[in-house]
Amino acid sequence: MRRDFFLKRRFSLLVISIVLIAVNFYIANNYTLVAPGVTVDLKEIIEVEQGDKDEKGAFLLTTVSTRPLNIPLAFYAVLHPYVNIEKREKVIPPDMDMKKYMDYMKQWMEESQKIAEIVALKRAGYKPEILGKGARVVEVMEDSPAKGIISPDDIITAVDGVKVNLAEEVINLVTKRKIGEKVHLEIVRKGKKLSLVVPTIESKTEKGKPIIGVFITTLDWKPILPVDIKINTGDIGGPSAGVMFALEILNQLTPGDLTKGKKIAGTGTISLDERVGEIGGVVQKVAAAKRDGAEIFFVPENNAEEAMRVAGNLGIKLVPVNTLEDVLDYLEKL
Repeated sequence: MRRDFFLKRRFSLLVISIVLIAVNFYIANNYTLVAPGVTVDLKEIIEVEQGDKDEKGAFLLTTVSTRPLNIPLAFYAVLHPYVNIEKREKVIPPDMDMKKYMDYMKQWMEESQKIAEIVALKRAGYKPEILGKGARVVEVMEDSPAKGIISPDDIITAVDGVKVNLAEEVINLVTKRKIGEKVHLEIVRKGKKLSLVVPTIESKTEKGKPIIGVFITTLDWKPILPVDIKINTGDIGGPSAGVMFALEILNQLTPGDLTKGKKIAGTGTISLDERVGEIGGVVQKVAAAKRDGAEIFFVPENNAEEAMRVAGNLGIKLVPVNTLEDVLDYLEKL
């Protein structure tokens, strides 16, 4: 009788273990934990030739930490208000493995840095140049209307009749369209020129933003800079620190201190025409900035509503911006 009891107990424990392992495997492959990441004082990682680093305050890069979900992390997320659980495809494209995605994010980080350098140098009175041979298609999203029309390694050279040299120019032209409208593309495929038409769809990660569902990078990116600038971001990827890079570079290039002695964080892409673009993970970035002592947080206008939900509770000054000019105007009035 006692032996039967122990056998049943062992069997029950075995079943429970198998179920837990199966659940853990399922959520690890389908869900991602999104949490506040590290912040980085940009004067520690940016070196501008003959630049002045005499800042009393600091410009902070903010990041998001992502990792595959498991059962203990699920409990952790429930207990922490600024930690989210997201479906994996909202964070990492379903048709990309982690290595390919990280490589892509690394490329976008490098491109973001170069755009920030160009923008800051122009603001400081220099005349830098930036060259490229079009936008190379890295991957086509599984649910993209471009699937079967555009292929990886195609080079996009024009959008709606406008010649493009950089990936950013393709994105800017596509986002001027409405969701569902058709975009005319000129591409080069294996040396042959082709004309294609692709309708736009709404981005899954940026509500209201039209996309054609392709991942692209600039082909043969060649910035020509009159001043040497080095940026070491380590393993951090993605384009969302563009505006903060531009601020730190500009601060080192120009007299005075843009920070006015304050610890200032922020996020947002930067374009060559100085527009600040929306990003993901804004709640986690605001929380990370407050945790590490930031007083002010610059946020893209399109992310402001979401950021406002947490900024008040955290006690950090949130400043919505659309352009670099908006940011500089605010700093001048500090």
